[in-house]
Amino acid sequence: MPTGGHRVARNVTAGVAQVRPNPWYGLELVPEGHVPELPELPLHTAGGLLDEQHRHCANPACGKPVGRGHGGEPGRVEGVCPHCGTRFDFSRPLGRTVAGRYELEHVLGSGAYGAAYLARDRNLDTHVVLKHLNQSVAQTALDERNALVGLRHDSIVRILGYEPEGPHLVLEYVPGAPLVARDDDPLETLLAHGIRVLQALDYLHARGLLHCDVKPLNIIRFREDGATGPLDRVRLIDFGSVRSRKDTGPVVAYTKPYAPPQEDREHAEPTPGFDLFGLGRTLLEVCSAHLKNRTAPGVHSLELLLQRATDVGLPERRFVSARQFGEQLSGVVRQLVAASPTGRQVARPSALFGSMPEPLHGGLGVARPLGDWVRAVPDEDGLLTLPEPFSAPRLGEIAVALPTPLADPDDPYIGESAGNALAESRLALRRKDAALAARALERSGLDRWHWLHAWYSGLIALARADTALAAHHFTEVRQAVPGELIPQLALGLCAECDGARGHALAHYGTVFATAPALGAAGFGLARVLLPAGRREDAVATMERLAQEFGHEREARIAAVRLLGTVLSPPGTERPGTPTEDDLAQARETLAGLDLDDAAAAGLRAEIQYAEFLRTRDRLALSEAVRQLGAYAPTEREYVALVDLANRLRPAPERRWLRRRGRTGRARFRDTPGTLSS
Repeated sequence: MPTGGHRVARNVTAGVAQVRPNPWYGLELVPEGHVPELPELPLHTAGGLLDEQHRHCANPACGKPVGRGHGGEPGRVEGVCPHCGTRFDFSRPLGRTVAGRYELEHVLGSGAYGAAYLARDRNLDTHVVLKHLNQSVAQTALDERNALVGLRHDSIVRILGYEPEGPHLVLEYVPGAPLVARDDDPLETLLAHGIRVLQALDYLHARGLLHCDVKPLNIIRFREDGATGPLDRVRLIDFGSVRSRKDTGPVVAYTKPYAPPQEDREHAEPTPGFDLFGLGRTLLEVCSAHLKNRTAPGVHSLELLLQRATDVGLPERRFVSARQFGEQLSGVVRQLVAASPTGRQVARPSALFGSMPEPLHGGLGVARPLGDWVRAVPDEDGLLTLPEPFSAPRLGEIAVALPTPLADPDDPYIGESAGNALAESRLALRRKDAALAARALERSGLDRWHWLHAWYSGLIALARADTALAAHHFTEVRQAVPGELIPQLALGLCAECDGARGHALAHYGTVFATAPALGAAGFGLARVLLPAGRREDAVATMERLAQEFGHEREARIAAVRLLGTVLSPPGTERPGTPTEDDLAQARETLAGLDLDDAAAAGLRAEIQYAEFLRTRDRLALSEAVRQLGAYAPTEREYVALVDLANRLRPAPERRWLRRRGRTGRARFRDTPGTLSS
């Protein structure tokens, strides 16, 4: 809930028109498999009494164990709760028939409100669940009946009937088990079940209802026969705590470990956030074994997601709708499956960020600037003083190129005035006015914990050349929306600019593996792979990026440059010259590119310089540099290139001539094909 009074108008923009994507797309990425076997029906227990472990006080305000044995003596089946004085009677045995139709066979569970039995429906010759509620809470049975009777969702248990005797609800029997992780369950399979529960909650919340008791025991995992084979599915059960959003008063029936703290506003004024918190705690428990390996791809993102879903220190950060939760959970699944052996990738627009056409290749996607050759100075061995062949993008460029956030339809904190202020801040950044951008951000009225405030603060920090502060803010954004890739891309760019290539490699690698179409991640990945001595991997990255529409030309140029790039002269610790095979591949790739003559000449010169470092063929390098002169924009630059070409030429060899001149002296001449400087 908002603390600063910013719950204002909805459906407004933060600079770009909003979208309403499908937040459940993660389900499409998880293959069917690991389908559980159908469990056997519970053993028939007709004639038995309710097991002591299922005996609880019928008073919902109490619900404590009653009728339990002590010192080897069985517990009483009739009596009074020692805690609150409510009478109990568990003397009626199983094996009896309810409403002349339902034969009770087994106790499935019980609590403060009564017990659930497995029963056989004589009329339909099938098993059902008969849920008996104590007379003291008979109204709860009517509430649950009224809630379930109108629900039709694949992930919600179905009501089949209602019997006033008892009273009893008649529910479908789902032959499964509470949701737990099996040893062979991939993490993405468990998260897919989380998405299915979110779908059910979204359906429930849209009808003004809250479940109020989401926990593993109330999510049944079962095997379902589909048209293409068996399916692994879940169903939300036990609507004994259901309530309408119109109801007043605090939540009474819930399970403490899966509910917000008692002092949380969700107890006094429950919203869908109450159920979402329960699901967050459920996923924490179900995925606990996987969460221990934080270095596995996607696991840290999941950890951040569940931290937001269950945040008790700053409840405003928590998800406010099942769709908002589902979008981020699907994004985490997307990261997981991209890193799996199948490497499954999906191209889709971000739900929270606009497009990013700028590739930020840092000079890698174009030929080396002609000015580098103009200003090059050779030493006596022909080695040139050339600038680095490419570099991380400039911070100001990054601040402008990173995409504009979209409006989140589920975010209650963005109103029209805030959206206008953010749009003004973005415009100021494009004009390179960081001070104005900062003032506009403050006028937005956004709380500092909000991810949009952190995002714009990060952009402003970049514009002010403060990468450490920018990375801090982008980390806050990643913590809030861990299913999104743009914050990780921003962190990769900050890390590269700060020289932290290891961190940059991790962020770029995740983004590019998940969504290769984000060209900035691919170029960044190649830039940090090459200095690490991984030329082949850097080239492969560009070859993969070349398959994406919009980046093909720049990526193929980058592949040529990576194959022929010399990062430093031989003898240094950094990777030196390319191999003969690298240069052959570079020439072959260059021959297949449709480039203008100037770009082609520049790439040939770069390849030839790498060849020179291997062979010391000064003549070939000189010719490659001389050819660049034809594309010099000024006479001064043309002269500089020709002069460089002449200085690179090998010294002419002197050959004595046998014939003598008129003076009778021996004469010599320059070797043909050479030109002295």
